[in-house]
Amino acid sequence: MKSRRDALRALGLAGLGLPAIESLANSASNPLPNPNSADFWSKVRDQFMLDRSSVFFNPGTVGAMPTVVYEKMNAHLKHMATNVAEWAYKDDNKEQYISGYNSLLPLRSKVAKLLNVDAQEIAMTDNVTNGMSYLATGLELNAGDEVISTNQEHTGGSSSWLMRAKRHGIIYKEVALPKPIKDEQEVFDLLTGAFTPKTKVLVISHMITGSGAILPVKELCTAARERGILTILDGAQTIGQIALDMKEIGCDAYLGCFHKWIGAPAGSGFMYVHKELMPEVWTTIASGNWDNHKDEGFRFTQRGTGSFSILMGVEAALDFHFEIGPQRVYDRIKFLGNRLRDGLRKNPKVKIFSPQSEQMCAGITVYTLEGWKGKFLQDAFWERERMRPRSQGDVFGLRHCTHIFNSEKEIDRAIELVNKLSVEKPQG
Repeated sequence: MKSRRDALRALGLAGLGLPAIESLANSASNPLPNPNSADFWSKVRDQFMLDRSSVFFNPGTVGAMPTVVYEKMNAHLKHMATNVAEWAYKDDNKEQYISGYNSLLPLRSKVAKLLNVDAQEIAMTDNVTNGMSYLATGLELNAGDEVISTNQEHTGGSSSWLMRAKRHGIIYKEVALPKPIKDEQEVFDLLTGAFTPKTKVLVISHMITGSGAILPVKELCTAARERGILTILDGAQTIGQIALDMKEIGCDAYLGCFHKWIGAPAGSGFMYVHKELMPEVWTTIASGNWDNHKDEGFRFTQRGTGSFSILMGVEAALDFHFEIGPQRVYDRIKFLGNRLRDGLRKNPKVKIFSPQSEQMCAGITVYTLEGWKGKFLQDAFWERERMRPRSQGDVFGLRHCTHIFNSEKEIDRAIELVNKLSVEKPQG
């Protein structure tokens, strides 16, 4: 069984920072592929367990775990099953048997590095829905206070606010955004135009799951802050897909998960809350540290017994991401997304629902083919090419995601299939 270091050594990445990778890549004694070459990304693909007879285009729902993630998680499960009697219950932060009681500061520090924040502003959660619920129930809001959102939010992001509206009388307002979105100014004007003196919170997706639209969150957060409005961003689709810097964005809170674009096991996420706001948020799930204001993130991280094996997988996934180089990952995802959209635009029967501005796009493309319903397109992809994008229903067709385990050839095959289907009798 390969260790994480063995697997990364095959890439020339084990224990190396970016300058070292580039140095080795240019070394005659260790001629690694150029990081911008297809050979380099082919080696990256080798680090995933994905079946070679199929093509996965849906990390927007759940991602693919690198082999090192699977092995590290399962090694910990085996250790638990074999050696649990060795646990002395002395220091729960060093003896990593169960989670839910640990501060997890080393892991939170790695998440903080990815977001450019302080580790104590990070809480580990199970997913974005958990984190959004913590904020919706933990903030002091009164009947009549307004929460502004959009009509394109995932139900995991909106439901906790709808519950709060029904239970406590806050006003939850959804601003209708077009699909496709034209440009950033259009979004900015629609959302800021909905602000009123009663608006207390702006809660929106950083990247909309049903279109891949990257919203102008920095500008929106600035406008909200000038009016005393809190900003909460749903980052379910961003972590691992695009670069994130909370200091630059300027939001008050940010929720994300690791099981999509980072490639960690399901049941792993985070909540960032700015240090000035976090003391004001009530703990939703109360355990021993519910009132611990020395480490605010610990208050939300400690929530009863959980699986440390999953966290081992999260750590391995983050390490893998850092070893390849985050910006390199983001650039590759965008490159493949552009290739797909450029090819689709050449077909007059294809309608793309992702933004018209490429600045607002990355690895998610939502499109339909004239006359075809999404479920039939999804089936055709699988039956003819064993490719797996995801249906978006009768109107919006498919959501087609590109990631670092995909290749240019796979993108081109997908475009070729769409072109073939466009001259056949539509289904649906």
